[in-house]
Amino acid sequence: MTTAIVKGAPGHYRIGEGVLKELDVLLSELDVKKIAIISGRKAWAEASPYLPETLSNHSNITFVDGPCTLEVVAELSKKYEAEAVDAVIGIGGGTTLDIAKATAVEARIKSVLIPTIAATCAAWTPLSVFYHVDGTHSHYTEFPVANTLVLIEPEIIAQAPLKYLKAGIGDTLAKYYEADALVRAFYRDKEHPVWLQISQFTATQCRDVLLDDGKDALEAVSKNEVTDALVRVIETIIMAGGMVGGFGEKAGRIAGAHSIHNGLTEAPDVKGILHGEIVSYGVLVQLALEGKEEELHKLLAFYEEWEFPTSLKHLSIDPEDEELLGRIIKKILLPQESIHLMEEEINEDKLLSAIHSVEAKNKINN
Repeated sequence: MTTAIVKGAPGHYRIGEGVLKELDVLLSELDVKKIAIISGRKAWAEASPYLPETLSNHSNITFVDGPCTLEVVAELSKKYEAEAVDAVIGIGGGTTLDIAKATAVEARIKSVLIPTIAATCAAWTPLSVFYHVDGTHSHYTEFPVANTLVLIEPEIIAQAPLKYLKAGIGDTLAKYYEADALVRAFYRDKEHPVWLQISQFTATQCRDVLLDDGKDALEAVSKNEVTDALVRVIETIIMAGGMVGGFGEKAGRIAGAHSIHNGLTEAPDVKGILHGEIVSYGVLVQLALEGKEEELHKLLAFYEEWEFPTSLKHLSIDPEDEELLGRIIKKILLPQESIHLMEEEINEDKLLSAIHSVEAKNKINN
């Protein structure tokens, strides 16, 4: 019998117009007396008008403008321990929220997360992705406790640049395809336990909602409007996306697409491209590795409609640069990478063939 480790949800979650104005009351209910805030400068400017006055004028704010690194987390956690802070409030995108979560765990205090974009499930998931100072991927750490409180004001996300929602859709689509690969690898011909069934159901919902509502949600953000379709997509990215791994644990986390993302960070020009955009391309390569031609063609049609990356050139990588491709492939296939969790035996030749296959299909479709 497999031991179940379920971290399905934060302690408290709310989404809706004006929800951030309730923050003072919610912090009081959590017996939080002293807070610190971690935010990006743009995110702070966007969120401040929606916050209670006591918070929008708060003095203990750390503005972050670099990646989530072990060094940054160690520095902030020591600072908050010395100041006897009760909770850290993270306001911003995935990087800021990852720093806030990791700092809260390290300092043994509560975490309050306010996403200002819907680019990942970082607000939901008790996990942080770490990078080296130069921006290359290092590792991720899963935490033993759930996030304390997650609050989402949809209007802030509707006002954010469109590229962030695109990245969120790409990253969350990967939840379905990677979880499917993992379950086939771990549970072939085995009955699925209930917690895994919940994870798989949620992964399917991620795919279906995004394919059904993705176009309308993107149109809503392009007009800075909050619509029902946008709210469904926001919740799919942040809540449902987080639940896939929260309930599925190792069978609901990452497989080929994220390893391909990690390898692609070897390319210097990829540094400016969002995580979810790179992962969305990784999904295509994973499907090619699995031989799922029909699903690959289906996704390519959606990608073209959504203006998602479908080739290496869209990621500023020259597909003819054999030396760079070789470095990327070696990084994808590092022993610790999750691509090795798939049931397919994958080597450099097969990976290169899959990349070339995606490139060829992109040329045919264009």
